[in-house]
Amino acid sequence: MQPLTNSVGENGTNTVSDVALVQAILVKTQRPATRNAPAAPFLASYDGVSGNATVAAIRDFQNQYVFVSPDGQQSAPNNNATAGLVGQGDATWTALVQRVPAAFRNMRVLAGGRTVYVQATDPQLQAKITAANALIFAPAFRTRVNACINRMHALHGIAIGVCRQGDRRNFQTQYDLLTNGRNVTRAGPGESNHNFGQAVDLGFEGLRWLRSDGRVVENEDSWLHQLDPQQTVNAEALRFWEALRTVGTSAQVGAFRGPAADRPHLQNWNDANVSMTVRLAAHLTRSGNMQWGRGRGTYTCDLGFGGQLYAVGTAAQIWNNQATVTAQMLTQARAGRAAAAAAGGQRPGMPPVQPQFPGRQPGPGNQPPGGNQGPVTQADVTAMQRELRRQFELADTNWQNWTP
Repeated sequence: MQPLTNSVGENGTNTVSDVALVQAILVKTQRPATRNAPAAPFLASYDGVSGNATVAAIRDFQNQYVFVSPDGQQSAPNNNATAGLVGQGDATWTALVQRVPAAFRNMRVLAGGRTVYVQATDPQLQAKITAANALIFAPAFRTRVNACINRMHALHGIAIGVCRQGDRRNFQTQYDLLTNGRNVTRAGPGESNHNFGQAVDLGFEGLRWLRSDGRVVENEDSWLHQLDPQQTVNAEALRFWEALRTVGTSAQVGAFRGPAADRPHLQNWNDANVSMTVRLAAHLTRSGNMQWGRGRGTYTCDLGFGGQLYAVGTAAQIWNNQATVTAQMLTQARAGRAAAAAAGGQRPGMPPVQPQFPGRQPGPGNQPPGGNQGPVTQADVTAMQRELRRQFELADTNWQNWTP
């Protein structure tokens, strides 16, 4: 059982978390049946406030198990107890811990909180570690994920785990999350740390906590929908999230917070003042056959012709084969390459011209889509849209070589 930080009851210190824990024990502990009354809990509910009902329940418990003779047949003084009060390690606290049912002898409550929960067992912790190790993360970050899970259990007795789709996401999964209408993310394919195994979403699936009447919640999910049904992040839910993020960003774990509202999220590096879209453009350039950049609200690309970069749309548009390529754009890119080639292959202020994709042998079949002679057609535009999507696919496959 989590120890008290101070006293509870009549004239006690009565911090919220201490009161909630003592009350929860009294809710789960039954007074013996008598001729006149059946067995029943010493207290009907808990709320973290020490009122008359709580003091009366403490006194009733003491009269039954503390201020009695060894044979339990008559009242007797106890020098290690105070009537109506539970103190740290005193006879009343010892008796409470001994008398509560065995399934509830490891109850805990977060500092300042009033939601009592049952400590996770070692097998439950190991199951979370095993599940996390079966998922995909960058190797260095996996160590931090496991450290966070272990330390959360060591400090708070909670076995957190990786949420569904909370490990490395491929670009298609990221696109699906962006477009499913649930406002899960605002990051497009390749724009999230998750896409490169550098982030994790951790949650509280399986947390066993007590409702005010002592009923145990057995089906809590990762996002605490039972504790916070409307996901308004009420004070009690927020206390659990803050405990997780404090542990995750501690020196012993070394992870970093993501967006303030994304409470399950921890990542491998501090991306404050860093543009994930700029990093994706650099990763696309390294991974494929084209030069990429980032413009205002859109990605830019040389379309494989070298030289000028053209606005080709958002990550979601490109992934959906809807890049904003036009016939005029392809015509201009082709003419620019021809002019650069005539000038010796280099135009002032422009990157070197790439007459064919690096690593491919020269030949008419190795031109960028729309790069052949003749007017640019709609088929050329469609082919270029598909090629830009393929460049994203190459970046997706090359996820382990992404750099912050």
